[in-house]
Amino acid sequence: MDTTGSEGGLRRTFFFVTTIVLVGVALHFRRLWGAWLIAAGIVLNLLPMAAHSGSMPIDIAIIEQSDAFPEITRDYVGKQTPNGKDVVLERSDIRFFVLSDRYTLEVPLYGTNIYSLGDFVLFAGVGLVVAQAVGSLLVPSRPKVQHPDASPETN
Repeated sequence: MDTTGSEGGLRRTFFFVTTIVLVGVALHFRRLWGAWLIAAGIVLNLLPMAAHSGSMPIDIAIIEQSDAFPEITRDYVGKQTPNGKDVVLERSDIRFFVLSDRYTLEVPLYGTNIYSLGDFVLFAGVGLVVAQAVGSLLVPSRPKVQHPDASPETN
């Protein structure tokens, strides 16, 4: 996908609008502890992606070391990965390298992939949301106690 011209402008607009909406949705559910981590993970991913026209930068050396994507070669440097959100770059060209996709992890039933710090924060948030949702189903809610001075109409 082209990251320049009108197609690139549309891509960047779509990326920034959906990111803002996702952070807003996460914070709408702020009573769930994990929603805060989900929003933080999205923002951590937003920084390097915003610096690279809406694409997550990934170091070609990390791709080569991971053996996860043998089809991605040095010919991809400066280009978007096929069917992905990453742009392949040399490390020296990556802004916010510490927040870029750089951690190789093999996930059971999914396989090997390369993740960012923001991804891990986001995954932790999803885990907390699930744990809180399951916990709320297992623990019965407490009935509301009416204050002795309150009239029935005010409750």
